[in-house]
Amino acid sequence: MVAPTGAGKTVMFSLITKGAADKGNIVWIATHRNEILTQISKTLKRCDVGHGIIAQGMVPNAGAKVQVASIGTLSKRLGKFPKPDLIIVDEAHHAVAKSWNNLFAYAGKTKVLGVTATPERLDGRGLGDVFDNMIVGPSVQWLIDNRFLAKPIYYTTDHVLDFSQVRKIAGDFSKSELDQMMNRPSITGDVIKHYRFHLGGRTAVAFCVSIAHAQAVTDSFIAAGIPSAVIEGSMSDSERSNVIGDLASKKIKVLTSCELISEGFDLPSVNGAMLLRPTESLAMYLQQVGRALRPKEDGSEAIILDHVGNFRHGPAEEERQWSLNGMAKQKRTKEAILDHRQCEQCFRIFMGAVCPECGSERKSAARELEIREGELKRIEAEQFKAKLDAKREVWSARSLDDLFRIAESRGYHRNWALHRWKFSHHNPDRHERVQNPSGNASPAGFTG
Repeated sequence: MVAPTGAGKTVMFSLITKGAADKGNIVWIATHRNEILTQISKTLKRCDVGHGIIAQGMVPNAGAKVQVASIGTLSKRLGKFPKPDLIIVDEAHHAVAKSWNNLFAYAGKTKVLGVTATPERLDGRGLGDVFDNMIVGPSVQWLIDNRFLAKPIYYTTDHVLDFSQVRKIAGDFSKSELDQMMNRPSITGDVIKHYRFHLGGRTAVAFCVSIAHAQAVTDSFIAAGIPSAVIEGSMSDSERSNVIGDLASKKIKVLTSCELISEGFDLPSVNGAMLLRPTESLAMYLQQVGRALRPKEDGSEAIILDHVGNFRHGPAEEERQWSLNGMAKQKRTKEAILDHRQCEQCFRIFMGAVCPECGSERKSAARELEIREGELKRIEAEQFKAKLDAKREVWSARSLDDLFRIAESRGYHRNWALHRWKFSHHNPDRHERVQNPSGNASPAGFTG
């Protein structure tokens, strides 16, 4: 079952669980994180579904018809509980990982319902090894049109950071290397500037690279007189509840985190999201944007401030073709790329010829664009794509000869290739890595 972030998947499968348990069936609900397990348990209680919890440190209730389980603990205790008639897997895009093998082998012909907002993995592996059919629920756009989600308004940088020297681990950027690149005063200062301009003191969540990065961002907001707090996995349940309560009551205005609230976390409605972690994962990007899409009491839009160029994945409301089959990386269509433009005057992302925020008309004539440090500037989608393709060509170079060929085709000096190769992660003789070997100035726009 596929439904977007904010569509109410936990309530949906809690009611399915109640119906199955009322008929005498045994139901297991399994998840990969304790934070999500706690939220599922709370939702089951609201739906009047009695249940046990199978997790480290919890007293088991083997007689309960419904069990909510951490997959790590459940896989070690499979024989200690009556075999289920139905297994529900939350965040089911994780279900093909090795940690789930024991459960599915034990389940045999037991019915399995997977639930996710993003049935796609960085490794391109499909979910067809576990699931036979996919039921796709309402789209993000339908939920927005029918006021179940807030309309997102995007602001993004017109210049992409150079991540060519950042290693990839399991398909995404190395968090330790991103932490060094992103945790700089110039970037943090720009985050505060744009928060003030676009959100004006309203509540927001900031997605950071690491706990240290989140703490640094929080400290900067506090120093600027903006109440802020970090939420992270080592905090106790009561500490996390207090922080979430302070955000809901607007006692704090900005909540920072790295991964805790990007997937499956029940976050109160906030006015905006600040994307400070670059990611190759479409799923992570959609989960993070989705955290800000819960409807607002005043009916206002959700403000998405993309400081790292993650908008290359496209808007959350863009129609996507999900599949259970394994897939190679899919390029967005030229039409989808060209559909969204950035306003020269207010820097909002929009479709069509006239900006809905300030009324500026989009010019179609080609022109030179001046890039100034610390300012958002508009860039045509064609130019953006050309720059991105040029960077990707360099990032994909796997040998010095590849870089020499690029240099020759562009009219660069051979020293350019030698310099790039010196710090390339494909170079076996490289001894140290630098954050910005190309010598480019800090990107214009959000990244300061």
